Amino acid sequence: MSAKHPEERTVEVLEPPGGVDEELLSLYFENKRRSGGGPLESVEIKQNRVVLVFEEAEAAARVLSKRHHVVHNSVLSVRKPPSKDRCRLLLRGISPHTSTEMIELYVENMMDVNITDYTLIPSPESNFFLIHLRRPLSKDFQTLSTRISKRKLDGLEVTLEQIEQTDSVLVENLHPGTTPELLTLYFEGERGGNQKVKEVSILSEGTAKVSFAYYESVDSVLDRPHKVNDTELVVKAYFDFLQPARQDCETKSEGDTETTSEDQNNIEMQSSPLPVDAERYSPAGLNSSPSSSQTASEPPAASVVVDKAVEAVMEDQAEEMETLSAHIAITDPVKHTLYQRSNFQRDVQKAHPGFSIQIKHDGVYIAGPNKLELEQIKDTVSSFIGSIVQTHFTFSMEVAQFLERKDVKNQLLQEMTQRGLHALYTVSDSTVSVTALTQNSANQASSFLKSQVCQFSMPLESEQESLLCCREWSQFLLALGFTSAKISEHAGNMDVLTLKGMEKEKQAAILQFLTTPIERESVLFMEPGMLKYIQIHCHQLLADMDQVSIFPLEAEDHCGLKIHGQAVACQMAEEVLQGVLSSICTRTITVNVPGVARFLDEKECRSILNEMETKFQVYIRLQYVPWEPLSHQDIFESAWQMLSQKNIQRGFVNGSELKADSVQTDANVAGILTEAKRIVSIVDKRQEDGVPTLDQLDDMDNLDLYTAEEPGTLVDLGSDVTAFQASQPLADQKVPNGALLLSEGVLGTSSSLEEEAQLSLAIQYSMELNQWSLQDEEEQLKKALELSKKLIQEEHSSSTSDGSQQVAQQKGGFHLSFENALKAANTLQLNVFAGYSCDLIRVDIAFNKKVNQRQAEEKVEHRSIKNMSDYHRKCLEMIKRKHAVEIQVQGTIIAVSGFMDYVNGALSDVKLLLENISNSVSEKEILKTVQWVHHHPVTLKTNAYSSDATVFIENAWRMKFKKVDILFDNQPYIINFEKMQEYNIASGKLVKISRKLLELGDVTQDVPEEEYSLLLNLPDATKIDEESEEFQDVVKTFYSTIQEYHSKIRIIQVEKLMNRLLYNQYKLKKASVLQHSTQLVVERTLYHGTSEASVKEICVHGFNRSFCGKNATVYGQGVYFAVNSALSVQDQYSPPNADGYKFIFASKVLTGDFTKGCHSMKTAPLKETGDIPLRYDSVTDDITKPTMFVIFNDTQAFPEYLITCQRIHR
Repeated sequence: MSAKHPEERTVEVLEPPGGVDEELLSLYFENKRRSGGGPLESVEIKQNRVVLVFEEAEAAARVLSKRHHVVHNSVLSVRKPPSKDRCRLLLRGISPHTSTEMIELYVENMMDVNITDYTLIPSPESNFFLIHLRRPLSKDFQTLSTRISKRKLDGLEVTLEQIEQTDSVLVENLHPGTTPELLTLYFEGERGGNQKVKEVSILSEGTAKVSFAYYESVDSVLDRPHKVNDTELVVKAYFDFLQPARQDCETKSEGDTETTSEDQNNIEMQSSPLPVDAERYSPAGLNSSPSSSQTASEPPAASVVVDKAVEAVMEDQAEEMETLSAHIAITDPVKHTLYQRSNFQRDVQKAHPGFSIQIKHDGVYIAGPNKLELEQIKDTVSSFIGSIVQTHFTFSMEVAQFLERKDVKNQLLQEMTQRGLHALYTVSDSTVSVTALTQNSANQASSFLKSQVCQFSMPLESEQESLLCCREWSQFLLALGFTSAKISEHAGNMDVLTLKGMEKEKQAAILQFLTTPIERESVLFMEPGMLKYIQIHCHQLLADMDQVSIFPLEAEDHCGLKIHGQAVACQMAEEVLQGVLSSICTRTITVNVPGVARFLDEKECRSILNEMETKFQVYIRLQYVPWEPLSHQDIFESAWQMLSQKNIQRGFVNGSELKADSVQTDANVAGILTEAKRIVSIVDKRQEDGVPTLDQLDDMDNLDLYTAEEPGTLVDLGSDVTAFQASQPLADQKVPNGALLLSEGVLGTSSSLEEEAQLSLAIQYSMELNQWSLQDEEEQLKKALELSKKLIQEEHSSSTSDGSQQVAQQKGGFHLSFENALKAANTLQLNVFAGYSCDLIRVDIAFNKKVNQRQAEEKVEHRSIKNMSDYHRKCLEMIKRKHAVEIQVQGTIIAVSGFMDYVNGALSDVKLLLENISNSVSEKEILKTVQWVHHHPVTLKTNAYSSDATVFIENAWRMKFKKVDILFDNQPYIINFEKMQEYNIASGKLVKISRKLLELGDVTQDVPEEEYSLLLNLPDATKIDEESEEFQDVVKTFYSTIQEYHSKIRIIQVEKLMNRLLYNQYKLKKASVLQHSTQLVVERTLYHGTSEASVKEICVHGFNRSFCGKNATVYGQGVYFAVNSALSVQDQYSPPNADGYKFIFASKVLTGDFTKGCHSMKTAPLKETGDIPLRYDSVTDDITKPTMFVIFNDTQAFPEYLITCQRIHR
């Protein structure tokens, strides 16, 4: 038998059905193949559960791992037995008159805790308190209990007790009409904790008791807030002894008697019935005095009730007579049972009818009015008890143990009763004690017991001896009954013990068992990793076990080795393999490194793992979420899709926010509520007609809660809009005004929304049953409507640039999966299995070393980093997701870390992002130049969108999207740029939108002070310090596009140009370009090489097209700028002076809308589209991948820096 703690070997079976008896349960749970269990030590049936105690803790663990078992076509649930609660203790013996402050001081002093570390919860009678600790008890309980027992409180001795865990919670503040089904649905859902509910009982209005299948569920539920039906719930741990008394005194007294007589009942169960002539008396606590009836083992609440009842009865009878009482103790449980089963008490009761004579667990209680008669009865009973005799004799230890067996003892006691022997016997070690009413009965019983044990020997062959070590032999003896056997001290024999008259039957059965070949098929359960380790590193051992057949079982829920063959060989194979299993060491190695999950898919990583498995003789099982590449490799497009799901305020009225759909009337709301009521009635009718309802469906994905259609006014979205179909994208559907739309895809994609839908429908179903008021119905239907709208808006997704692709992602689900993907890419767990613990440490060190050797960190510094918008930060997140790297932003530095190859790939995207940031139009510039407005459908009055909405719509318009999805005030909208319309998906309302150009005004009013200080009225140039951040940014940008001239050009100096006049002209032109340009990037940093003679002219007057043709006019007669500095450093465009110095301007250029140029152009051509004749802002050599731009307006470029460089001659 296992020496482990009994709790580790115990399993509780919950609510076994009536058709499953104790024997069937024993056979099933001892069957290792079916239940995973093993030999049982005991089986005990308690009310609605069965307690199983296994001989081995491993068997209990295997049974618990399955959770559910099927016996006799019934599903059984199993769980661990309750353990002692480390956070809750019981303080008994408190006087009801003791103040709470005194109790708190006592607890704090004795337990060394602060007042914030615990909570005191009194019992209804205030005679004991529950101490609820904030943290588990860290002190030794026995020491603490002893300390408290030595210190009295308010003159009374108090005790500290541990209590068992509870599987129930008390739920208070429930909404009227809440049903048990609704509470079950809530607590088994994600918001309630995902815990299996066993039972829900409504205790009173607003209060319920919720019992869970597993004890650990209680703490999980208590650790979170709860809200049902917009009502905050109060949830506490439930204990019976803290609840108000619900039974009368008589019931409690009887229950107390039944509890205290448990020891006697246990003895009776082990013995056969004796002849009893007198009727059994049921103790009545009302007739017992307080001094004699209350014992230390009685529950405090029951004791108080009994005492009060006794006092009340005695006071009522005090006028007639004074009641006297006496107690005769019976400490020996055997004598107690023998007395209880005799006729003596009935005879005494008949002789004294005016007295009450009762037998309780601790003796006989006598009560009556006459003191003399009371003493007489007391002497009579004491004499009878004293006359009970005991006789002792000894057997060998084997015989004594045989007599102590339950089946043997029941058989012998039954035969003794049939012979008229009023006696019982007990066994202690090798001594047998016989207890009887008379000495003669004791002697006869002793002689009978000695004569009933029969011992014989049987010959045993050598191959049969090993069979006696198999469990089949133990099972056979158990089934045979009344038999004990062991190998004799004399070789070749077996000694057998049985009862007299059974020798031949038992001998024949044993002989047949020994001579019949026995085959066994068993399964040795183990973790999948251990199975793989044995298969890889113990394959020779498995091959050597050729006397049995061994098959691997590799299912996740049924993993191990199946062994088949002769019982003896199987037993030996099991023992050997069990020894191997016990020697396997395991360790979980957690690696948290950016991109480690992606690295795991590389051949290099697989090679490293295979090498370590071979070198260290281990098996490595991987536990991770597989890394998947980003579905859209374009980080800018992916970031835009994420940004489009951000909630934005729609507009402002008198400086305050204008909520979406603010013009909707009360009549519209009433109409929608009427529609919702009609839908609920249709669902109810479907239930009455036999259509499967929510409770009958196994899969919520197949349920459409709102399928009813009703003719309504269709909103005309354009001639290209077709009739409504379930399979169409929502953006292209005709939607009935006020209709509730809920597609199957929504229910299938979000578990939290599915749970809310179930709760909402459950509320609606319970309206009629609970007779809700009209006001409550309106309130609940409004909630259902809001939920439906939420489901629709979550289902709708962002549009792509051409509007042809719809990404069916919910807002919450998208962000959740994105965050999980980022986290999963950086986490890996290695479950390592080895024969020696030192090998586990070696694997840990070796793998982390291999990973760390491949780590790298690169930093990029750029001044534009501090100007990143939310969109650019989303782009950074996309780079992290795309390349599985870690990115940190500190000031003007972006640090990229992770695996070296992944970091290099991420750096390329980071540089593209920095270029995008440098050339992007700021939000301030957009808001100063354009405004987006929507028109009232009736008055056509315009209302401006909010700043955030304007920026979003303007950027989407510049990105040339045909349609874009957007969330205004948590409602889904579609902006259609082709038709210039805004469509509210939830309400079906359509309004016109337009883009307004603002008056430019003073475009320099927002120029920072530091720039004004530099932009003097007179042109000037200042040399930039080479150690400054600004110098480093200019140089890095210059060299990043210099290409093959990287090692051939040396920078001499960088000067910053300051010309206020040119700058103001440039800012004014930029505001104008912003208003008309449809490009997302209207401003670029470009290069212009020139001669030394032209430098001063450009610094004072800016760029002048009059000098065009000096270098080239291939794409037009304007000013040329190069995208790459490699073009400008060529001698053709920047001829060196006498000292070899070359001069290149780094300029801000407004490229705006551009097209391809040609030699004959003297100005940019007109655009082909649009009613108003507008020209392009610039021309280029290649509109798909420009390398140079040409401008025809001198104010479109501002010379920002002058770079002086020199060619290196080697």
